[in-house]
Amino acid sequence: MNGNQVDTVSEIVEKKNENSATLDHALHVAGLGWYNVKYCLVLALFLIGAIVEPVGYSYILPSSKCDLSITDGQRGFLASVPYIGIVLTSFPWGYLVDTRGRKKSLILSSLAAGLFVVLSAFMPDFISFTVCKFLSALCIACPAAVPYTFIGELVPLKYRDITLSVTNAMQILGSAIVPLFAWAILPLEFRVDFGAYEFRPWRLLTIMYGSIFIIAALLLICGPESPKYMISQGRFDETLDLLRMMYAKNKRKSPDEYPIKSLNTDEYVKKEKPGFFTSLKVQSVPLFKPPFLKWMALNSTIFFGIFSTINGLNVWIPDVLNRVLTGDSEGVTACEVIAQRLNSTADDFAECDDTLDTMTFLINSVANVTCAVIAIVVSSTVKVIGKKNLLIAVQLIIGLFCILINVVTQDILFAIFLSALPVLGLAIGPVNAYAVEIFPTHLRGMAVSLSMMIGRVGSVFGANVAGVMLNAVCEATFYFFGGFLMCKLKFNFISPMDFNGPKQQDDRKSTENKYLIFLFNKN
Repeated sequence: MNGNQVDTVSEIVEKKNENSATLDHALHVAGLGWYNVKYCLVLALFLIGAIVEPVGYSYILPSSKCDLSITDGQRGFLASVPYIGIVLTSFPWGYLVDTRGRKKSLILSSLAAGLFVVLSAFMPDFISFTVCKFLSALCIACPAAVPYTFIGELVPLKYRDITLSVTNAMQILGSAIVPLFAWAILPLEFRVDFGAYEFRPWRLLTIMYGSIFIIAALLLICGPESPKYMISQGRFDETLDLLRMMYAKNKRKSPDEYPIKSLNTDEYVKKEKPGFFTSLKVQSVPLFKPPFLKWMALNSTIFFGIFSTINGLNVWIPDVLNRVLTGDSEGVTACEVIAQRLNSTADDFAECDDTLDTMTFLINSVANVTCAVIAIVVSSTVKVIGKKNLLIAVQLIIGLFCILINVVTQDILFAIFLSALPVLGLAIGPVNAYAVEIFPTHLRGMAVSLSMMIGRVGSVFGANVAGVMLNAVCEATFYFFGGFLMCKLKFNFISPMDFNGPKQQDDRKSTENKYLIFLFNKN
């Protein structure tokens, strides 16, 4: 081969390299604009729906107790139903998302979840209502987690962290709309007799909460599939067409002007994937052997305590606030007010009362917005505060608040201590951040999923314990949860803040960036 031929071949190779790119570079060239932002907002709506559904129980259950004849013990079980569904279906949904696609899985799961929630609004009794809620819970695991992955795969790398952080903040603020919707609907006075049941405001509120899933699913029908998923499935031409569309919409140019003509596909050669159970075994078994076993046990124990407290008591906040604010609370503690009302009801055989005081809505709305603002501020200063300091401080403060609820006799202090409970969600982020540091890439996702799953088992435990104990031994309920958090503090002191374990140190910067993704991931 002579010199001219070599030069010609070199020019052809260089020309090809200029027009070919990795997926990350191709996304960078397509840019960030209205096309990406539009569908990121749609995906954020799935996350909002996934947090509104379980948090909404805190208003639906006390308002429906008379129509459905629900005892406090049954309310505790109902409050745990969303977490039972997530525990049972997290792995199957994860497998379907990876094999059938993000878009299809999100649309189908959210439509099913929304329809079952709406259907529950027309159920006449506790059993049928619970069945519909359980069927809905089996579908929530997908919209509660997959949008984070989808958004990360839809935007350029340099905008990924800030996009996910903003999305997370929107989810946190989403929890604040729960009391606002309740405030707008529950005080309405209407009854429509359908024979087997009466259609009252709490049923309309249930429909509104469930409609968020349906609206999000309908909006995504016209949206794109994840480009990373498509290229992993060998759909290279479709991926390139999507990137051209992104470029055209974001840059206001013709799709033909997109400079990338082909994608580097070497790293995306489609391989035969193992079956669900084989994949589950390969990713799970190493986590229960040294050197990872002790860290799995540590993270899971911390998560169990956090979730059992926050999700166990959170559903009771509006009801307990309402009992205290509408009772004779002068000079007595909250639990003494609750005991007085129970004795009064038992003695006088009073009619069932499922109304909520206006002040309950106001206090809970302000508290949720305040907690959301605190979460956003803390998320922007976590590097200054330190993950371990944040983890310890949050649990210590909420643990003390739970104990002090049994002591204070001023309504305002009681309302502050009880309404501050959602702040405990700030402790979830550091634990997940440690998981990112400790576990290698091929085990990290499973490690986080398993420890979060055990945490949700704690949610089931906490909701049922609170339902059984609150009326029977009110003081013991708050001492139990507060003491549980305080006793668990010793585990936080051995959290591996500067752990130099199985992973390499060069992933640390990535860890800080990923921290915000996990913050307040309560569902």
